Amino acid sequence: MKKLNVYFEAIKVGELKRDDELVYSFAYAESWLAHADRFSLSLAMPLEGKEFGNKATLSFFENLMPEGEVREVIGKGHDVEGAYEFLREFGKDCAGAVIISEANVSPFKAGNDKKNPIDIKKIYRAIDQHHSVANIIAKMDPGYLSLAGAQDKFAAIYEGGKFYLPLDGGATTHIVKVPIHRQGVKDSVFNEYYCMELARAVGFDIPGCQVLGEGTHPLFVVERYDRFKDGKGRVHRLHQQDFCQAQGITSEQKYETKGGPGIKANYDLITGHVHFKKRVESVHRFFDWICFNLLIGNNDCHSKNISFLLKEGKIELAPFYDLLSTALYTGLKGNFCFKIGDRDEFSRIGKNQFTALDRELGLKPGTMAERMLMVHERVMGNKDALAKRLGEENKENIIAKRIAALISDRSKSLRVQKVI
Repeated sequence: MKKLNVYFEAIKVGELKRDDELVYSFAYAESWLAHADRFSLSLAMPLEGKEFGNKATLSFFENLMPEGEVREVIGKGHDVEGAYEFLREFGKDCAGAVIISEANVSPFKAGNDKKNPIDIKKIYRAIDQHHSVANIIAKMDPGYLSLAGAQDKFAAIYEGGKFYLPLDGGATTHIVKVPIHRQGVKDSVFNEYYCMELARAVGFDIPGCQVLGEGTHPLFVVERYDRFKDGKGRVHRLHQQDFCQAQGITSEQKYETKGGPGIKANYDLITGHVHFKKRVESVHRFFDWICFNLLIGNNDCHSKNISFLLKEGKIELAPFYDLLSTALYTGLKGNFCFKIGDRDEFSRIGKNQFTALDRELGLKPGTMAERMLMVHERVMGNKDALAKRLGEENKENIIAKRIAALISDRSKSLRVQKVI
């Protein structure tokens, strides 16, 4: 039996175990169950004095890890396989509030602000050579790496125009994404920046972000919404869980077509768990997120790309993230992540499909079409001016106008299909 300890700052939350049959389990520490600041790691693992089995355990911990090619490269480079070995090596700064370590005492030290500078030249060199930047970071300071998702990125502290890795269990403050070089994808950094800023202009809650273009490659830098500073300027972690973790689903089933959650399951998750004072607002935000992703052509808005955040002991929707117009790239998946009614092909989603979705969710007829009309008006009123402004700020940002034109085309399709 192998064991890793799970901490919230200096407090032990529980133990992650893997037996000789490679079966995982997790149990909360009795002291954590009695602690005033206790919280569950996920809705699939409520605060109970029992041992959770393999599926529920992996649905939380495996979803903390990178996916696909990024995980494969790091695994080969550091001779690690599976969730246990990966989190043992790289679990000191995960999404949310947890620290994962073999040590019987948390590596976190209150008030610690020690950090090591990142040699940015190594990052640019890795991009030039199409190597994984996450793997480069792992070699710089093993233990600060566990970022979920398939895209190559790294977490860091960003201060004064420079990047650092925290020491002694400290928390990173930003996520840095590098250009994607696969499947005909170009200008991904400027693509995501435009889509995120368009979402902000429309009125969504979006973390602060920027493009750093001074180096040999543009970098997309976004503030971590699962971090906050106290009155003394010290960084603390906030707990989060994505919608796959919350529903006990591993990353291989994050897409509805792979057996993952659809719109109805995610809607029920929100109505069942968001505090009643924010429930209606959160439902509307979720509907608007679906509509926005349809408009910009983000076909990768799966259930790992929407999360809950724990604030003052209450669950709420996290700010939106990972907004990218994937429909621009012919080599990527062409169908929408979720079915609207019985269809996921955008050109075939019309009034009947929106009506069917209303019926499926138990909404008043016309509700989803009304949300789409509202989001559509706001997007159309902001997209061109934003594309112009971002193009003037950085002449390399030519993709913004292409996305704005794509949105116009998709708007016409919605009118033809009588959605708006």
